[in-house]
Amino acid sequence: MGPGRKSKYREFLEVLKDFSGLDLSEFAKACDMQYTNMTQYLGGSKKVGRRAAASALAHFRESWNVETFMEGELIPESLRELPVDPGVYVLYDSGGNVLYLGQAKNLQTEVRQALNRSANFAVRRGPKIALKTKPKYGALAERMSAYVVKSPKLRHNLEALLLRAFPNQSHNNKMGNFR
Repeated sequence: MGPGRKSKYREFLEVLKDFSGLDLSEFAKACDMQYTNMTQYLGGSKKVGRRAAASALAHFRESWNVETFMEGELIPESLRELPVDPGVYVLYDSGGNVLYLGQAKNLQTEVRQALNRSANFAVRRGPKIALKTKPKYGALAERMSAYVVKSPKLRHNLEALLLRAFPNQSHNNKMGNFR
């Protein structure tokens, strides 16, 4: 990290605060943090670590109307096991890296479509490792997370927040804007 550059965890807290629309005092409370700690984290006088950012998100998420359907689990053999509710989903490779994340009006349909899409990046794999191919996400994805989120605005903003949380892992070709 160069001089003057914010850590990704500090930037994550800033985006989460902006996303929330809460003032600093309310935001600190929603994240189960002391106001002075949050002020120091966001002001840069105190380093934000991964654990502090993850804890803030976990506590903040408790106030959202988000239902965890599955988290980091193997992709079901039958996608009919997925809910037909609206939500947000994340696809991971075997190493736990985020391949793709998106929002859906119908999780079952959207995940099926996402797994059948060609990846927007080339990979080398298989017996002809010298050749680069663009396989379908279904050939690369091993695990997934799925969250039922009924609110269209929250669903959109949650996807935008997650795209910013995984900027160098996610292979989405959009960053998403907050509404």
